[in-house]
Amino acid sequence: FIRRSENVCVILTWTYMERLWCVYEWACVLKDKAPERCFLQIESFMNEQTLPLYLDCIRYFSIKRAECFFESDREILTNKIDSTYVSHEAFETLVKATAVALIARSMAFRGGRSRSLHNTFFTPWADLALELGFGELAAALRTCSASEWRQASAVSGSPKCSDSLMNATASDVGQKVASVQGVSAKEYHGHINHWFNSSVSPLLGKIRREALIM
Repeated sequence: FIRRSENVCVILTWTYMERLWCVYEWACVLKDKAPERCFLQIESFMNEQTLPLYLDCIRYFSIKRAECFFESDREILTNKIDSTYVSHEAFETLVKATAVALIARSMAFRGGRSRSLHNTFFTPWADLALELGFGELAAALRTCSASEWRQASAVSGSPKCSDSLMNATASDVGQKVASVQGVSAKEYHGHINHWFNSSVSPLLGKIRREALIM
């Protein structure tokens, strides 16, 4: 099923990482699918109250902490992990790094709408990547320029005159113009996906290769 699917999307809540079966199945997707073909759907659940829960669910994930409804399943899953991954640490690294990167991609779309949204919902994922020891990933995430890409995706035409534009500072004009004119979602998403595919996905591919028993 995974191999025949073009893309895979997981609806992710902050309790997902608590269940070992769920995480193992997600890791099976990561093993067979390129990162750009994997999506974590969190947009409906992510807000300022749930953000810390999402950060902690990845920060503290480990095979030992994850639960099984039937404890006997733990041995089954552990054996499967041992037969596929070079170590438990490598498995956990792949799961954490990929989750951080995919959530960051999702939050980039939101963060491009304003500096405040970027700082609130995108920056914490780059910070978490660095905290977890994923220095290259953190550096790649910090190259995201979603606000600039959103401005570049503004629908062409004369902007409407408004008080928000008249009173905007020079640094905010581009973003406010994009807001007034409207944005081509296809073009905006294209910029972010190109950034992710060229700057982030190769790092996740490297982590995957290092994690798997070849």
